[in-house]
Amino acid sequence: MNSPDKKNLADNQPYNIYEFKKTNQSNISGYLVVSTAKLNVETSLDNSNSYLSSVANRNFFQINDGEVEPSAQNMIEKIAKSLSSSPESEIIINIHGYSSTPSDTETGCQKIYEYVNTHIQQPNKYIFIGYRWPSENPIKKDESGDFGQKLMNALSSLPTLLAVNLVVGLTISIWSAIILLLFLNILSNSAVHFLTVMLILSGIGSSIIFTLIILRISTYFRDIYRASNYGVTDLVELIRQLDCTVKLPPKKRIKLSFISHSMGCFVVTDVIRILSDVFDVKSINKKPDSDIGNVFRLGRLVLVAADIPVESILPGRANFLRSSLRRCEEAYIFCNEGDLALRFTSTAANYFSFPARTRISGYRLGNITVKHFNNKNDLVGYTPRYGVVNLHRQDSEKGYRLDNPYKYLEIRSSNREHRRLEEITEISEDSVQPADLFTYFDCTDYKDDPRKQIGIVSDAIQKPAINLGNYIFLTWAFIRKSINNRDAQGVDTHTGYFEGDFSQKAIYELAFLGFQGFLRSLSIEGEESEQIHAFSQRCQSRQIQVILAPQIYQQNPQD
Repeated sequence: MNSPDKKNLADNQPYNIYEFKKTNQSNISGYLVVSTAKLNVETSLDNSNSYLSSVANRNFFQINDGEVEPSAQNMIEKIAKSLSSSPESEIIINIHGYSSTPSDTETGCQKIYEYVNTHIQQPNKYIFIGYRWPSENPIKKDESGDFGQKLMNALSSLPTLLAVNLVVGLTISIWSAIILLLFLNILSNSAVHFLTVMLILSGIGSSIIFTLIILRISTYFRDIYRASNYGVTDLVELIRQLDCTVKLPPKKRIKLSFISHSMGCFVVTDVIRILSDVFDVKSINKKPDSDIGNVFRLGRLVLVAADIPVESILPGRANFLRSSLRRCEEAYIFCNEGDLALRFTSTAANYFSFPARTRISGYRLGNITVKHFNNKNDLVGYTPRYGVVNLHRQDSEKGYRLDNPYKYLEIRSSNREHRRLEEITEISEDSVQPADLFTYFDCTDYKDDPRKQIGIVSDAIQKPAINLGNYIFLTWAFIRKSINNRDAQGVDTHTGYFEGDFSQKAIYELAFLGFQGFLRSLSIEGEESEQIHAFSQRCQSRQIQVILAPQIYQQNPQD
């Protein structure tokens, strides 16, 4: 990406930057970047000011008399100086998902910051950046007010035509019902039929408008707009400013890696598309390098419960990520068949907007799973195999080989509705497929302790598919977890990845250390084939199904 000359951020500051408070154990610098975009365009007090008052009370960041010490531009220069002085520097950016409150963002970023300073002992190499784009929680109080205020805002902001239709429809419905209840015995048949028709039509019209109000209150589509128009552009601007400010010797590059969750995956994939300049000839090569801009190099991409379409890993004209994903050195997806937020809420919301003809194609990437069925007509299935499922032993001289990941992936709605990727679209073995660029961690049956009855992100029932009855019990477990986070029988199907010991370690250390560094942190040594086998056994003991990308295994003949 060709960057223009550095501009003064004070004229139109897209974000504020806060620095994590360091302790004696801190050896990695951390920052929180907060977009200054507002939740509502009419709001006079922007997110950054309200956010500043909250962090001042929590004292998570370096605050002096209630104000951030340096300006955003000075903080950019401070980060750039740290990057320039380090012999081998990397930036890891964490991006939150849908309906995240400022407090949620603080807690999540603080957790990552404390983890890496405790477990990753490489001072002056990494800089951690937590990025907050303006997201709105549908229930909790924020800049838009409490739930009652949000409901009133939804009603008062109805377009005139919809508001008139709602009032007229409710009036007709109420009076028709009253008349039918009170005077049914004395009304003629034609009058009864007329009032009944009016009641049904007005009820349908009012229900449609109420559905629109509910969709607004859910804030899902409002968050999509903010993510697209504020979250993506402000993060790109942050990286552009750093690219303009950092001064490096020739051939030296700064690795840029990402951790993202839910709708944050949409933000980061769009950012990567922009950073991978389509006018750069290298971006259309079959094997483009990872260099972007003047000083950066795309490193590792970790997508957790990704709220983006499955098409992002399918070949074809509609795939908007293929060229840019090839620039990443390593890419990972953490997924779960029982993710209720993606399986039902997100899929239902995107039913209105996503151009899919079938239900299967409308599912989200965070719900993709390891294949349990041979084809769409196969109703038998088999007992899941855990560990690295696309790893196969060859003769003693060649060790192991990895099959292409796309052959092992499918979308399941039940044991009666499931499609392998090869059944959704035509896939050729003559070229590298987008699906083969990722390593997949299917955590559907994941347990840190196999002796426990319940899993980390699902009920871990170890069946070929989760069916309606299982989803009912899983929903109850999800509700229990939402009410009481310490409930041992509760399950957080969407964000539980960050609570499991092994999954949390995998997410953070794959982003900071890469696959080989993650293996070393597991104390896995020896030849590469031995390392992969030992890693497979670790995953198998926790009932995780893993599909490794071929490029991770250097001895793979395809490399």
